[in-house]
Amino acid sequence: MGMNGGIVKTISELISIIDTDHANIIIDSSLYDIEAINSACYAFTNKYYIIVTPMDGTSVTVIFELKNKVSQRNISEDIKEFVNTVIDHQVRLQLDRTNGKIRDLIVKHAFLPLDLKKEIESL
Repeated sequence: MGMNGGIVKTISELISIIDTDHANIIIDSSLYDIEAINSACYAFTNKYYIIVTPMDGTSVTVIFELKNKVSQRNISEDIKEFVNTVIDHQVRLQLDRTNGKIRDLIVKHAFLPLDLKKEIESL
């Protein structure tokens, strides 16, 4: 559902275009960790000045301002790419939470001294 209670049909409906150089999007922070949102923001700081501001307990507004005002960038398309980047970082965080302990065990096992490995295997 959209912010006004209606069904959102397109991503473009979530993007507020102020002018050719300024826009923002509201991200549901109950679905996406702020760490994923900030990581996605960082990926776009070469083209945009960006700030994340809280709206309420469950959402944040990400505000974009184009750095190079004569670049002819399509800010709406860039924000759509930003949304995909947020999803990418969120999935990475979830995978790390799921597989992080397994990875840590593998690394720990790989660096165990050989004698200790034999001792563990003999148990």
